[in-house]
Amino acid sequence: MKLSVLIPMYNANLYIANCLESLINQDLSKKDYEIIIMDDGSKDNCKDIVKDYLEKHEHISLYVERNVGSDSTRNKLLKLAKGDYVYFLDADDYLVYNSLGGILEYASKNDLDLIGFDTLETSNLKAFKLKKGDAVNNQTLTMRGLDYIKENKHLRHEVWWYFVKRKLLINNNISFDESGNNADVIFTLKALLKSSRMAYKSIQIHRYVQTTTSVMRDKSVEKKRKLIDSMYLMILSYSRLINTIENEGIKDREIIISNLKYRRDVFTFFNIINMIREKYRKKDVSERLSEFIDVKAYPINYFTLEEYNTLKFRFLNRLVNNKPVLLNLIALRNKF
Repeated sequence: MKLSVLIPMYNANLYIANCLESLINQDLSKKDYEIIIMDDGSKDNCKDIVKDYLEKHEHISLYVERNVGSDSTRNKLLKLAKGDYVYFLDADDYLVYNSLGGILEYASKNDLDLIGFDTLETSNLKAFKLKKGDAVNNQTLTMRGLDYIKENKHLRHEVWWYFVKRKLLINNNISFDESGNNADVIFTLKALLKSSRMAYKSIQIHRYVQTTTSVMRDKSVEKKRKLIDSMYLMILSYSRLINTIENEGIKDREIIISNLKYRRDVFTFFNIINMIREKYRKKDVSERLSEFIDVKAYPINYFTLEEYNTLKFRFLNRLVNNKPVLLNLIALRNKF
């Protein structure tokens, strides 16, 4: 088995058929790849839609679990996978037709630990063709994952932009942290850090469907706070990972650490701003700032180095970094 496509599914009845159509229309033999779907306690009829595909396609399988969250579901999917490479795809997204074969062949031929590709953000569910001029089999540079981090300060952290060797994940004990909504950030960074050979193809194979039901677009106070809390936990994990790397004698360490700290500081700044917006208690914010200090995520030192190097953000960053003033402002704001 060459490839395992792993799909966590929850209430995806509007999109899962489109996702599966994109996966069965690929330039791969059925014996070379498997499509494993795990339903995470859906309340709609998406399971019935998948069952219709099971009858016609023996390389598709469905597992049903209680609602435990996407990260726990992804870990269970990883344990079921048999492919040399694994690929995580969200149930509401899809791929270009006949694109997997070329990517997989290139990865196997060059013995890559990880191979990445581009995405197209769209609300169109039928954009199954490559953009004119794109070619899956074009030659590209092979590098270390560390080099990719060095050259791509704004790298994406989602898991749907790359295939990764299953053996690399197993050998390095890489899995999803099940404590929040941002586990793909740390998963992706760990996979990149352990990749000795990787490549990136700047072709838009993945279709990132813009839906109105995404948890990231949910405006309820409960969902907003859940996202803020999970981001806070991710920042702690991100910082511990940076602190570990700082003690390792890796090539170009200063540039790599700077890039990682910049991304971490962007997360941290907006996490604090969002806690203020959602009127977190002064005591709770103070405790979280102390935890940020413990992992060297606060004060925020790298945030204003690039696109946030404006008068507005420099002022706000200085304000956020002044803990006593910040906490007093929070106490004042929460009175109104």
